[in-house]
Amino acid sequence: MVDWKELSELVKTRRSIRKFQDKPVPEDLLIKALELATWAPNSGNQQSWRFWIVTNKELIQKMGDAVKAKTELMASWPEAKQFGETVARWRKTSDFFRGAPACIVVLMGRYSSIADQILRARGETDPIAREIREYRQMGASCLQTVAAASAYICLFLHYFGLATTWMAGPLQAKKEIEELLKVPPEWDFVDVIPVGYPAETPELRPRKPVQEVIQFFR
Repeated sequence: MVDWKELSELVKTRRSIRKFQDKPVPEDLLIKALELATWAPNSGNQQSWRFWIVTNKELIQKMGDAVKAKTELMASWPEAKQFGETVARWRKTSDFFRGAPACIVVLMGRYSSIADQILRARGETDPIAREIREYRQMGASCLQTVAAASAYICLFLHYFGLATTWMAGPLQAKKEIEELLKVPPEWDFVDVIPVGYPAETPELRPRKPVQEVIQFFR
């Protein structure tokens, strides 16, 4: 078994890094981390994920341009003015992944459990079925599947001395990124994980005491 202290140290020293060295990432390390990530828990063992490794600098820049364009569009809306400095910071950072030497693009497959299939067959007329469907969509099995894998990816790459962060923000340019990467229609782009050697060392950000986030029902 893995030593508990070593595992705890690995988990607690992982940081979300946004600045990377101009140094290529060994592909073998990416593959090793992704191979382990495929052992993450997933719905029905369908393994409905794909991990596309992008190291082409021009392509990463185009992805960044697509995200930046959507950021600027939303920042131009009158509704954005109320958020002041937060919007100003977001405009500077929403596309920071373009500075990474590699990006892992995570794709989600379409998974339907037996419950999903029954609800689909039931249709929209039954209000109880509609309510259950809404609950299940909020925590869709396929999304939880790729979320588990993404967490594993970040942790395993940290073990290899590589820095990452988990970005859902680029979803604002989902259509454009899918077009750039020629994502098949049966798959959905859901997040980007930029990878590189860290060029910063963020301070530890405290976590809430465990007593605040757990509750027993004995």
